[in-house]
Amino acid sequence: MKTLATLLCALILFASCKRDVLELQKLNGRSTAVLGVSPGGTTYYVDPNGSDTANGTSTTSAWQTLARVDSMIFQPGDKILFLAGGVWAGQLAPKGSGSAAAPIIIDQYGTGNQPRIDGGGVSNNFATVLLSNQSYWEINNLEVTNTAIAGAGLALTGIKVAAMDSSLACTHVYIKNCYVHDVNATGYGTTNYNKASGGILVSGTFNDALVQNCHVKNCAVEGIRTTYTNNLSTNVVFDGNLLENIYGDGMVMSSVAGGAKMTNNTVVNACITNAANFAGIWTYRSHGTLVANNEVYGLTGGMNDGQPFDADINTKGDIFEYNYSHDNSRGFMLFMPDADSIIVRYNVSANDTKGGSKVFNYTSTKTTNQIYNNVFYMTNNATYFFQTKFIGLFANNIVYSSGTITNFSQNAMDATARFVNNCFYPSANVLTTNWGGYQSNNITSNPLFVSPTTYSIGRSTASAFNLQNTSPCYNAGAVMAGNGGVDFAGNALPITSPDMGAFQHAVSGTSTVTIADAYVRDGTYATTNYGTATSLVVKSDATSYNRKAYMKFDLSTLGVSHVSSALLSVYANSVNTSPTRTISVYATTTSSWSESGITWNNAPMDTTLIGTFTVTSTGTYTLDITQNANNILSSSNKIVSLLLMNAGPADSKGDVSFNSREASTNMPSIVVAY
Repeated sequence: MKTLATLLCALILFASCKRDVLELQKLNGRSTAVLGVSPGGTTYYVDPNGSDTANGTSTTSAWQTLARVDSMIFQPGDKILFLAGGVWAGQLAPKGSGSAAAPIIIDQYGTGNQPRIDGGGVSNNFATVLLSNQSYWEINNLEVTNTAIAGAGLALTGIKVAAMDSSLACTHVYIKNCYVHDVNATGYGTTNYNKASGGILVSGTFNDALVQNCHVKNCAVEGIRTTYTNNLSTNVVFDGNLLENIYGDGMVMSSVAGGAKMTNNTVVNACITNAANFAGIWTYRSHGTLVANNEVYGLTGGMNDGQPFDADINTKGDIFEYNYSHDNSRGFMLFMPDADSIIVRYNVSANDTKGGSKVFNYTSTKTTNQIYNNVFYMTNNATYFFQTKFIGLFANNIVYSSGTITNFSQNAMDATARFVNNCFYPSANVLTTNWGGYQSNNITSNPLFVSPTTYSIGRSTASAFNLQNTSPCYNAGAVMAGNGGVDFAGNALPITSPDMGAFQHAVSGTSTVTIADAYVRDGTYATTNYGTATSLVVKSDATSYNRKAYMKFDLSTLGVSHVSSALLSVYANSVNTSPTRTISVYATTTSSWSESGITWNNAPMDTTLIGTFTVTSTGTYTLDITQNANNILSSSNKIVSLLLMNAGPADSKGDVSFNSREASTNMPSIVVAY
């Protein structure tokens, strides 16, 4: 009876799997015989010299073909490993789904070049690597091509992950460290032209999709993108990818809401054609997408578009920050009419008007967009700074043009265009026809960049647009709420008086000396206060001879929410005869103690160790307390409270005295840079 029940369950499982396979075959446009269902948690090996009759579970019994891989329904925890240096032709379209705890992983084994799969461009809408309605997959370290014969006129893709069921989002689909190249999909104006073709496509509705550290080269139509869907995807991330020689768009984030990011990517020579509208990195039907730390250069085509960046149709709350674009032909950025609450900040644009047209193609009708703390550097003539006209806030920017901008704005602007605390230089070249709108605290002096002619390829070279110490843009900006906290280079932003441009100069200063300090002593002196002493004694000794020191500082006087460094500085004025003593510095949670009231008995001991330093002789000693200082700055109480003590064994000759705030010189201090 038990055997019969087991057989019945197996038949039901097989029937269910068969239905799933038929659906997958229909979606894949192909029919591969199903030879089995993996038990899960199994590693399979694939070798061009293997055998499809083998079990595939060891390097000596590896499978041979893609068809054998595609014939198996994989289960959570499975791994499919391709031999490094191996080459296969055809389509990899494995079946099944993993789980949150055990995704299915595709990777390489052995040493050498990445395993290569050549799709061969065999039919229209063909993808070399394909997942359909599958979750919990990770595709790593593959080289992928899809090259049709010249003139075939087919829509082709390198890697495509598709969520075809609109009622269910696929999740945890990762593509990492893959090299996708030579995908020659047909171009605009041909019968099979499809913008949803090219290097890597994320098509459909997803939650948690990642394309990271991939190299996409010589591809048409697109580089990496999501496609339009009725439902919005979440947590889709394109990070650290390199895209080169792309016929159309470099990278597109479409139909997303929440957690979408395009970060740390490089796009080179996209928008090759002028046959249709394309751009470098852009958002479409996107809500709250982050576009940050990217570099885009060498764009020459794109017809009416062609900008490195674009907030396109139905975009709201997208942030474009810390990007570097240079040597592009058609300007810096496009705003479509309903682009709303878009923030463009701390970007560097260098010679993005090589085609002589405009910096911004600005058609948005929303007053909620903000463009602030950017650098726009041009050495050639341009027709417009703003094609059409600007509406919104334009603040703390530096616009430098040694060429002439014929029209600052194509059309006249009104008070809905607010220009606040910007640097326009030289004004004769920049503030030309239709310069207007609301204006406040703008300057027209030379911003004094450090070395603007030395910018080059690589985000680090954008530091050429840092400011000299004598720049009139120092401390000349307006405070922007929710400004991201750091500049292009990661320097902390001050609470008041920021710089104009994308780089904030480091402000160094010393906090006020301790607002309170005292040492305390145990035993018969445990109720005695030493708050007026000129020294702070620290000693580990027998009862009644132990001493420890307290000090506190008020960081609210700095006027910043973050510091790049903070050093505690104390001066040892007297050291006993023991050769060394280690002083431990603790942060105390309680900071309400008073200099005139603290004693051994009431001193706070709710402590966290920050670090130690060793005293060998008189002199100044420092300790890095940056993390503690930033923790305090992020809280409502800006008081740093510290305990200095010797946690070592008792030593009657191990005492050390530090100057207190009552001393005439060398009082305790915190030296900060921000």
